[in-house]
This record gives sequence, structure tokens and C-alpha cells, in this order.
Amino acid sequence: MKKNIIFTEINNNFYKLVDDLFSKIEDNLNFYDNTIDIDYEIQDYVMTITFLNKSTIVINKQESLQQIWLATKINAYHFNYKMDKWICNRSNKNFWEIFEESCSMQSNKNLVFSYVKRIQK
Repeated sequence: MKKNIIFTEINNNFYKLVDDLFSKIEDNLNFYDNTIDIDYEIQDYVMTITFLNKSTIVINKQESLQQIWLATKINAYHFNYKMDKWICNRSNKNFWEIFEESCSMQSNKNLVFSYVKRIQK
């Protein structure tokens, strides 16, 4: 019985982390809403981002592995939550570094993302 309780607590924390990440991603994409044509949709913890040139980035959770997966035009990445950050399990790069680079490349614009909530003026 104790294992189920621990697993549920870990799962609940994982969902909170994923919700927070998705919220920050949405906030950053919305910041560029009037500048760049970026569309996104979220369905069942799968975020699909589509750029003007029709290239896409897909971000989704892998609950059983407690990971975030990021699929870009160039590569696919798996992230584990370590030391308060989502870290790529191959390169040890932060999610935001890879995501920002990928979005900039696929949109042909220099996008700069913030890890914290932006305030719209």
C-alpha cells in the first residue's frame, strides 16, 4: 500500500511540473503573438507548435518515464527533471536552451524565451 501512495505523490508532482512548463511555454509563445505567426494547440498533454513555414515542434509528457519529450525538425530530446530544471538526458542542456534554439531556427526569427512568467504591457 505504501508504494501506491508514494507513486501517486510522485505522479501528482510530475503533473504539476508539466503543467508549469506548459504554462510557461504558452506564455512565451503568446508574447510573440503579434510579431510572429506561431500557432499551437494542446490536447492531452501534447503540445503541437506550428510555424508559418508549416514546420512543427511537438512537446509531450511521458508519464511512465517521468520525462518531457521534445520533437523538432532536426532532432528529438528527452528531459528529466533535475535540480529544478528539465535537463536533456543526452546533452545535459536545459529544456529552454534547446527549445529557444529550435523555435528560432524553425521560425527563422531570433526568439528569446523567459523561464518566468512574463507580464504583458
